[in-house]
Amino acid sequence: MSRWIRLGIRLSLGSGRAGALRTVLMSSGAALGVLIVLSCLSAVSVATAQQQRAQARTPQYAEEGVPASAPLRIIEIDDAIGDRPLRRTAVAGVVPGGPRPPGVAALPQPGEAVVSPALADLIRTDTRARERFPQRVVGTIGDIGLIAPDELWAYVGVRANDPHLRQQHAVLGFGAPLRAGFGSQLASPDVFTPARITAVAFALFALVPLGVFLATCARLSASTRDRKIAALRLLGVSARQAALVNAVETGVVAIGGALLGVAAYAALAPLSPGWRIGRLHWFAADLTVPAAWLAAVLLTTVGYAVTVGVLATRSARVAPLAVRRGAPARRPGWWRTLPLLGGLVAAALAGIDPLRLDTTDRGYLLVTGLLVSGLGVPLALPALSYALAGLIRRVGRAPVWLELAAARIRHTPAVAPRLVASLAVSLYVVGVGSVGVAAMANDTALMQSSGDQRLVYQTSGYDRGLTAELRRVPGIEALGVAVLEVTIAGEPAYALVAECAEVNRMFVVTPAKSCVDGGAYRLAHDLIGQPNAPAADAPAVGADGLDVPVLSRTLRVEERHGAGTAAFGSLLLTRGSPLLGGRNPEVDLMTVVAQNPVAAERAARLVAARTPANLLSGHYAARQGFDSDLLLTILTAGLTVSFILCVGAFAVAAVDRTMERRRDSASLSVVGVSPRLVTASEVGFGGLPLAIGLVTAGLSAVVITASLARLLGVDAGVVLNRFASTLWLGAGALVVGLALIAVPAGVTQRITAEQLRRQ
Repeated sequence: MSRWIRLGIRLSLGSGRAGALRTVLMSSGAALGVLIVLSCLSAVSVATAQQQRAQARTPQYAEEGVPASAPLRIIEIDDAIGDRPLRRTAVAGVVPGGPRPPGVAALPQPGEAVVSPALADLIRTDTRARERFPQRVVGTIGDIGLIAPDELWAYVGVRANDPHLRQQHAVLGFGAPLRAGFGSQLASPDVFTPARITAVAFALFALVPLGVFLATCARLSASTRDRKIAALRLLGVSARQAALVNAVETGVVAIGGALLGVAAYAALAPLSPGWRIGRLHWFAADLTVPAAWLAAVLLTTVGYAVTVGVLATRSARVAPLAVRRGAPARRPGWWRTLPLLGGLVAAALAGIDPLRLDTTDRGYLLVTGLLVSGLGVPLALPALSYALAGLIRRVGRAPVWLELAAARIRHTPAVAPRLVASLAVSLYVVGVGSVGVAAMANDTALMQSSGDQRLVYQTSGYDRGLTAELRRVPGIEALGVAVLEVTIAGEPAYALVAECAEVNRMFVVTPAKSCVDGGAYRLAHDLIGQPNAPAADAPAVGADGLDVPVLSRTLRVEERHGAGTAAFGSLLLTRGSPLLGGRNPEVDLMTVVAQNPVAAERAARLVAARTPANLLSGHYAARQGFDSDLLLTILTAGLTVSFILCVGAFAVAAVDRTMERRRDSASLSVVGVSPRLVTASEVGFGGLPLAIGLVTAGLSAVVITASLARLLGVDAGVVLNRFASTLWLGAGALVVGLALIAVPAGVTQRITAEQLRRQ
């Protein structure tokens, strides 16, 4: 066996200039594939490290009461400076020896702040940050307490009797489990979660193109290699021995390229902490790939290349005489279309949901269909191209160059699809990725938005001085109501107390029954999970002797700004109503409406500086959680990887095909075929599979995205309208692909004496 191994090594290292070119191309492909896979795996390690640090600083709250030994109270507030998320953590009741989060030497006292290094730099250079933190900065947070080096995080000390912290549970320590979710519902820091999604996105975007790329590299100079294997078989070498030679030849080149990819990763990883993906950043220590994962990547890459190479040369081992004589290849079986059809059926089932699966299982089914369909597109191309070529031959009066191209496709049905598979897969990935991520990001072009585009916030408490300052900010409305606890028919409820002018600014009131100051009304609204107007015979009883009799008048209200204020009340008592008995309740619920982002930014500065424990909640458009900007950044990065792999595969296949076709073109030139006709047949030979591949990929992407729209509850018609850009991209890919086929075919028409001698 050793001599066959030595023969395989010699064939891989000493096959002339053409063999050297093939070795360089294949090893480069393996190196690029390993580098990309290790980068994806390192993203997983970064996400894991970030999640561990995020959990280590998450407060552990007491269940009930306030133990004397644990006076510490904390409230975490989300904010943003520009497009950078900011977490402000207000702390009160700090005592010596009390619990403190990792990376913090001592928690701040009232009027003090401990900030991250990135926030400290921003406070010195940016007015928006400086006005938010007028406190004295007494320390910085260490790396162990931060998710990423550019994270904006602050601990701000407030008074122990701060009303915003009065209802908070005591903090016993740090290291509680994380609570994660989507968008504004994200209860934990949102920096690490997109990193996990980034790892998944890279895996999805890289897996299918990488498989096509490595398969293309493993089948370089396929005709030449088949002739070598056939020659060995005709010399008396057994099929098993020929397979061993081929496996060693492919394996040596793949191993060399894989080790080169590992070396490239080892050289680039220490430099990467200075890079970023959108707003995602990481520490150098987070970039680790376990030895077991590294070994698995090497073995999988080499094993995949060897497997593809061995399976592809089966015909040369089984029928060597037919290969040496240039006999027609076997007709591709229709089984090749089964993975594509199976993947599309799985995706369709995830969208239609006839099995009544839960959302998680439907998501897994859709991802499985996505991957299987992507791998099935290049696998089905030979069968589809063979069928199209047969249809052309049955059509009368086809041009000579087209008939010649169709005859060559039927003679070697696997050659041209191998050349164009990368562009077809690229279109598939781009179509699914662009529409799918846009839908997940709640893109305004895909989702119906309300007519009122003003920014709405609510404060967690009322501060008279803060309200007065907010009302002096141009473009800001500060709308306040008082909320009274009442009991209606034995059930707890709330009554709102406000002037009618406030009510009309906060709600859309039914015109037929407008609000009149001094009146009292039942409120009717259609908020999910909230009761409608109380029954007509249901009196209300409140604290402090408040007695509200049966109210005959009803106001139907709708949210004007989307603030959800209507959810807090079943009754409305206007100020001056006799039912209040002369009471004038203080405002305790403040809604802030900003006309534009500039005004909202000014309001956020005021709230943070004057009442740092005040929770200004609402739609910040602050680039938090799974916002469209972050997801489109991840999409761009993933599609860049896919583009590099697919274009690399096409370029490698085009160069290799040009080298191989020079010998066949020489035969046509000898019998008098014009160079123009030869070039046209080359374009048809590659263009027909390219066209059918792009059409197949486009239709497959339509099925996947339609199922994704159903899964996410988005109008499928609106999603498919976004697919028009992908269709234009497919048309551009067709034109570019034809040009890349035609130019080398036309340039290499010059026939040399050496090529004629080899005929």
